Amino acid sequence: MDNRELERRLKTAVSHAAPDVKGRVLAACENEKGRVLPMTQAKKRKRFLPLIAAAAAVAVVLTCVAGFAIFSGGTGNTGTSIVMLDVNPSISLAVDGNELVTQVQALNKDAETVLGTMELTGVKLDVAVNALIGSMLQNGYLNDMQNSILISVQNGDAALKDKITGYIGGALGGDGYAILSQVVDDDGTLESMAQQYGISTGKAALIREVVAKDPTLTADTLAPLSVGEISLIANSRGLSIQGLAQSGEASTKPYITSDEAKAAALAHAGVSEQDAAYVEVKFDSEDGIMVYEVEFRAGAVEYEYDINAVSGEVVKVERDQNGQTSSGTGTQGSSTAAVSEAAAKAAALQHAGVSESSISGYRSNLDRDDGLLKYEMVFYANGVKYEYEIDASAGTVLKAERSEQVSSGTPSQGSFTATVSEAAAKAAALQHAGVSESSISGYRMELDRDDGRLVYEIEFHVGRTEYDYEIDAASGTVLKADMDTDD
Repeated sequence: MDNRELERRLKTAVSHAAPDVKGRVLAACENEKGRVLPMTQAKKRKRFLPLIAAAAAVAVVLTCVAGFAIFSGGTGNTGTSIVMLDVNPSISLAVDGNELVTQVQALNKDAETVLGTMELTGVKLDVAVNALIGSMLQNGYLNDMQNSILISVQNGDAALKDKITGYIGGALGGDGYAILSQVVDDDGTLESMAQQYGISTGKAALIREVVAKDPTLTADTLAPLSVGEISLIANSRGLSIQGLAQSGEASTKPYITSDEAKAAALAHAGVSEQDAAYVEVKFDSEDGIMVYEVEFRAGAVEYEYDINAVSGEVVKVERDQNGQTSSGTGTQGSSTAAVSEAAAKAAALQHAGVSESSISGYRSNLDRDDGLLKYEMVFYANGVKYEYEIDASAGTVLKAERSEQVSSGTPSQGSFTATVSEAAAKAAALQHAGVSESSISGYRMELDRDDGRLVYEIEFHVGRTEYDYEIDAASGTVLKADMDTDD
């Protein structure tokens, strides 16, 4: 059987896709009767059924004629291009100058499921692409919830990329999908990146461009995501990726809306929408989970929330109040914080018997301990340090501690006194870190005693980098310095 006959049978199988198509194909392959690929029907919208039937027919034909496939060398042949298809399954095809597939590689386990026992070597590119798209539809990797596919062509040109885009557009049969396409030139770094994360060089190229446009994103966080999720993150941030063409929009059907995410953050903070200013909502990811990053200001407090984009739960919260930064997490478990931070703070102040106007150095952290979500709070008032734990579901006081605050004017124990001012200690830390005062945020200082020695404990941020210092309060020397970058 020559290649022309193979193509004729494949096209016949596709054009006559119907409930009884399997019988007709098997009848044409008497010697291979019984070798039918098991393809469990996934739940799909009705408009996908003809294409899924066609995919089954193509798979049967490809299996029964595998022994007759025409092989044309390897990936080292002159004129060979690499075509990569990424959804979450990642598949690489080597294609010669006649658009014959010379090699197929599954780059992850999902791709192995898509390929099954299909033999695509020696098949024309358009037929192979139709078979792969049909299998992705049938196995549930492409649907109205996950509707995005990335086409990457390496060692090829824009004309080949546009051809493949046309093949896939035709196979998907209309609107409702996001097709991203690019021509990739590997400068040596893409292959290394692809091997590091177990992805295609095409997906590596996309991630590299997205990170270059927004350095707050990282390859570590983007690599585990699907193409649709990466597209949503880039589009929500208004990133324009050079060399990337896109038709259609990535589906947001699996997620709550941005308005719902904003409402969840405001409710948790105890802030009304009227009192919130500079509200910004954009997609992000946290530990492989899609989240909305919600940022807003209310009075003197800046809030940054990560809201689970599927469930609407609080994943993470950061607050910056008068230079005092606090952070915490909120969704590792089955419940969310029913009590706002403002209410929890009021409960702690009432228990301590102090007014809000008299406190300083307030810090709050939402965390889960042994399955219980709670607020951990620290504040200072009238020379006393207060530490509280407030039940985030009931607003009750779980733990309360108070201790006399060590001050530079009245050292509590030992013979050493703070001869160095806070300003001088701060200057020493900034000089050691090599940063200017105007570039820092979230500055916090506490004078404490460590092994009989008075020290200034200083914390501040520069961008996403956190600095922690201990400065000798008697000599002004740096005793300890730590730097941690938030990925």
